[in-house]
Amino acid sequence: MTEKEFFSIKEVADMLSLKPYILRYWEKEFAILKPRRNRVNRRYYSKKDIDIIRMIKSVLYEQGYTIAGAKKKLVTLTEAPEQLSLPLRNKSKVLREIKEELKKIGGMIKD
Repeated sequence: MTEKEFFSIKEVADMLSLKPYILRYWEKEFAILKPRRNRVNRRYYSKKDIDIIRMIKSVLYEQGYTIAGAKKKLVTLTEAPEQLSLPLRNKSKVLREIKEELKKIGGMIKD
């Protein structure tokens, strides 16, 4: 039996104990959350989308941030290189930093 790759809004809402309208609202508020849509324009969430929703839920409900505060918090989280599994805001900046770090390591090896 294969594991599902995409989930409907109802499945995700049930899975995370949320209402579908909350997911639709968060999609408008948080640019990081972009579920795919099929040809009849229905939302389908990947596992990465579900992880993002869990993070949003945690920041809002468990950590007590407002929507505006949560947006700022998520921007800092997605810019951090440790979070490479999430969509990055500034990919070129992160890649430039990695390249510079690799050059430093290469210089240390040559010495």
